[in-house]
Amino acid sequence: MSRPSAVSKLALLRQRFASMEQFRAHLVSAEGTLLLFFRDPALPLTIGAEALIEVAFDDSEDTRVMRAVAFSRAEGQGIWLAMPSARFAREVREGALKERKGRRLGSDRVVKLRRQGGSEHLVMLADVSLGGVRISGGLPASVATQDLVELRLSSPEPGEPLDAIAGRVAWRDDTDVGIEIDRTKPASRAAITRLFQSLEERWRKAREVRHLDLCCRDGKRLDPIPPRVRVEGKRDAAIEQEQA
Repeated sequence: MSRPSAVSKLALLRQRFASMEQFRAHLVSAEGTLLLFFRDPALPLTIGAEALIEVAFDDSEDTRVMRAVAFSRAEGQGIWLAMPSARFAREVREGALKERKGRRLGSDRVVKLRRQGGSEHLVMLADVSLGGVRISGGLPASVATQDLVELRLSSPEPGEPLDAIAGRVAWRDDTDVGIEIDRTKPASRAAITRLFQSLEERWRKAREVRHLDLCCRDGKRLDPIPPRVRVEGKRDAAIEQEQA
């Protein structure tokens, strides 16, 4: 059985924008990493610490959840967050960052993935919706689209489901697997609902900021100057504002 590294509960952050287009305008690209400024001068997050950030929109129920690292502090203003997800960066680069239906809640929980053949693996639960989940970390290479699987929390906490959640592998890429929940099974439907509700309760305590009302007028953004990303063996990488 492969085992992902143990993960403690991460800081939860939320940033609200008027729209997906406004969010895209604030993404900064540098050497395959995306940067986003979180305007909270009192944010108690040390440089190098990890967090989960939920991006929400006023014009939609859609949300985006990414794992982020506190990259650089702008004194008196806030922190630049780095989002190293290759999948997220690819979606932005290829213009595939589109609105999705329904809210997704970020998670840092370890779950047991059991395939129909009986093999079991410990993987990381990345995000959850009422219709599906995304998992990553420790994924077996043999997991393929259409595989039937079950998920169960490795160490359930009070209020979290004990039952397994049945589903089907809807897609996979180099780092993540998307699983569609089998909502025809009452036990799976009840378990995913309970899991979603427990995560939702935790996310109610997230530290939240909103996009500044004065920002983006006449195309001008009020974020501080982005930090320069140093790449080993190269000069500081030039940073370009994402225009896609």
